[in-house]
Amino acid sequence: MKKNLLFIAVHLLITLNGYSFTQNVTVQNHVFTPASFSINLGDTIRWTWVGGSHTTTSLTIPSGSSAWDHSITSSSTTFVYVPSKTGTYNYKCTPHFAMGMTGSFTVVCQQATVQISAAGANTFCKGGSVQLNSSVSSGITSRQWQKGGTNIAGETGATYIAKANGSYTLKVTNGCGSMATSNAIIVTVNTLPEAVITPSGSVNLCSGNEIILQATVVAGVAYQWQRGVNNISGATSATYKTAKGGSYKVVVTKTSTGCVKTSKATKVTVVTCNTSDFAEFKNNEIKIYPNPSANSFNVSIASYKSDDYFLIVFDLNGKMVGNTRISAKTFSFGNSLNPGIYFIEVRKANTLVAREKVIKEK
Repeated sequence: MKKNLLFIAVHLLITLNGYSFTQNVTVQNHVFTPASFSINLGDTIRWTWVGGSHTTTSLTIPSGSSAWDHSITSSSTTFVYVPSKTGTYNYKCTPHFAMGMTGSFTVVCQQATVQISAAGANTFCKGGSVQLNSSVSSGITSRQWQKGGTNIAGETGATYIAKANGSYTLKVTNGCGSMATSNAIIVTVNTLPEAVITPSGSVNLCSGNEIILQATVVAGVAYQWQRGVNNISGATSATYKTAKGGSYKVVVTKTSTGCVKTSKATKVTVVTCNTSDFAEFKNNEIKIYPNPSANSFNVSIASYKSDDYFLIVFDLNGKMVGNTRISAKTFSFGNSLNPGIYFIEVRKANTLVAREKVIKEK
């Protein structure tokens, strides 16, 4: 009894781990031992001689399977058979059939099994991923990864790289048609925080002045400003004031998840805004007046002869708020500007010929 229990335990262990199993049948004293049993498709049967002169000869077997007839004697002590079909196989010992020396075995389709596991954390920030691995029983002929119970097109391998939120499973089928679906792994992808600087792009800053760079204000985040590739010591608020030129970024970290996003760079260029440094102003060729003004401003170009002149208006943060062609010696602009400080550039073709700060009064 103990031996039989041990045999069943070992058989069960091997089967559950997906390995091919060999069923031994002893032949002696006009008896096949065991006389009947059940195995999985893909398992092997081995008849072994102990005493006497016998055969193992097929009787009724499943359609499409191979018949056998083999001596089991002292000179031919073993015979091995691997069933190719499921069903019940009946066999006999030819010399002792009349004495009832028969045996049978049933071949069943092994239940497919599958488990999946994550090779790393299954919660991560947008842009990350996790590899899902699989462990399957033997004889698996097809795999199909699923998200939310729906097949993922083209994903039929032993592993899958998950990059999106969802519940992932693996469905498998073995060679005899048994199907199984794995445990589910929930993947959570945390969003990145907003990271935008206002003003953005390229900003011209008059020498001696300062500009305030404003990051998107979001609750539950930490800020770190950078100039070039280096952190700016102590610059950890949503705004940063600077009088220096350079390429500025802000690194925003969501404190609850640790997800990080770095803004695009804003380039600050320090320029000369003193109009007396331009030859046209020294010679009174270009004038901008009145300044300050509660209404419009005038640009006067004494030597104006063509429409190659352009007027560009920037607000205090360096954002362009106007760009127009100058069409006469005296040209008016700014009547619709809101009260505030603006920087005016006059260009002839692609050459900067004047830059001036103007004040629009209420």
